[in-house]
Amino acid sequence: MILTSSYEELKNLVKNKKYPLAICDLDAFNQNLERVGKFLRTTKKNLRLCTKSVRVPELVKKVEKEDFVNGIFTYNSAEALFYSENYRIKDILMGYPTMSKVDVEELCQAVKVDGVRISVMVDDTKQIDLLDEVATKNNVEFDILIEIDVADKLLGRNVGVLRSPIREPETVVSLARIISKKSQLHFRGIMGYEAQNASIGDDKMLFRYAKKRSRKKVNIWRQNTVDALITAGFRPEVVNGGGSGCFQETATESSITEIGIGSLLFKSHIFDSINSLNEFLPSMFFVLQIVRKPRIDIATAFSGGYVSSGSVRALPMSVIPKNLKTSKDEGFGEVQTPFIFDPKQIELNLGDPILCRFGKAGEPLEHFNEVLIYSKGELIDSYKTYRGYGKRFS
Repeated sequence: MILTSSYEELKNLVKNKKYPLAICDLDAFNQNLERVGKFLRTTKKNLRLCTKSVRVPELVKKVEKEDFVNGIFTYNSAEALFYSENYRIKDILMGYPTMSKVDVEELCQAVKVDGVRISVMVDDTKQIDLLDEVATKNNVEFDILIEIDVADKLLGRNVGVLRSPIREPETVVSLARIISKKSQLHFRGIMGYEAQNASIGDDKMLFRYAKKRSRKKVNIWRQNTVDALITAGFRPEVVNGGGSGCFQETATESSITEIGIGSLLFKSHIFDSINSLNEFLPSMFFVLQIVRKPRIDIATAFSGGYVSSGSVRALPMSVIPKNLKTSKDEGFGEVQTPFIFDPKQIELNLGDPILCRFGKAGEPLEHFNEVLIYSKGELIDSYKTYRGYGKRFS
């Protein structure tokens, strides 16, 4: 594994490469995928790959081929069209609503590819009307999932994310009835994404309490919705939930059929504080190069500001060599990142590399055209990112 490499091995590995660069440890990636598959097979649940957290089509296709994977969870209509036309992925869920006719036209083109099934997420009648209008014009059909809100409330604050306005089973049933009356749309199921369980760590007592409290409520919430749908004659084929940070707990829920997972395959460092993920390995890294030394105890690397949306936990971190700190004034910067170190413990010179981990998965790869593939101590290949294909889906 690349994380067990010595500093000299890292230097030799990336010698004469174009910096900054991204590296995927394929052995660690494969181990993570195998661990997820082994667990899901025992619970008889499936994975739906969240492509926003990967953004490397060759890795997406690798995961999608596994027998425990239902398909992919895309975040943009152009992305769904890309995977439909270029990879013929059979089951594509556009996991976020759209109110754009241009987007729906792209989805129509995607579903026209032979053997491709397109599902679309909704939480409002206006979205449903638009999908049916454009689908009718194009003589295509869409499957529909309804997203329900399973965020919690604690100490007067919202614990989770602000997504769907739908919180009551009766509202879901009403939308399912509306969908069933549309000639080109078919109700397929529901999703309840529990961000509060999928991304909060176990390192603080309040976090542990919030997750334990939320778990009970989310399970009941989704089950009540499924029960109401079945009673009304709408048995859901798909009940999607979870997230990388809580997939084991979500998989035990009887109503769940599939779990959205993506970031865990890279294990970005925001997951380090989640105890249930301790056996998973970091597999995605980036490397910066030292280009100046303003002081004897500071080495400044070019670039590095690959932050992700969300909290300060999404900032990158250096891992090889150890015991480096970033400047409080600059942090990881747009065009330079100063690292503070003890010159008595380590020698850093111009041209030396710094191996780092991303705070979150996927999003920072918008800065890279390719990801170098590492296996058994060598760089064996390179895979294009969305950017490398000239695609921008967000």
